[in-house]
Amino acid sequence: MNHTHFKNASELLREFTTFSMRDPQNAAEIFAEEGAFEMSYLADFGFPPRYAGRAEIGSFFKMVRELYPGFEFENIVIHMATPEQVFAEYEFTAESSVTKQNIHQHFVGCLVAKDGKIKLLREALNAAALAQAIYSQGIPQLPATT
Repeated sequence: MNHTHFKNASELLREFTTFSMRDPQNAAEIFAEEGAFEMSYLADFGFPPRYAGRAEIGSFFKMVRELYPGFEFENIVIHMATPEQVFAEYEFTAESSVTKQNIHQHFVGCLVAKDGKIKLLREALNAAALAQAIYSQGIPQLPATT
């Protein structure tokens, strides 16, 4: 009998947080073909809140890597896990390539796994820290919401 071991949700999250932003295209390969990455608060900054498929996900991660060239996730704390889902917190501190400020970012993430790949990774982040990273004047530069 062939017993293929698929990575569970916690294993995928650890792989994503360990290696993801060093190589954005490899990070996208951790996702299923039809996988998606969602970060709803990005809409407040004029970015799409959802990236579907490996090409879109890889392009988004490349943009993140360009904004924070040296960042690495740290302090990963898993709060709840089943083989198919994991809920965790993680963070990083890195210099923004735009504002040159040292930014501390704190995420909460929910990852859904299917057949050893990421089906969905939905994250929330500190929007004030993102504003410090992309706007030289900080939050006062935020575009008006409709």
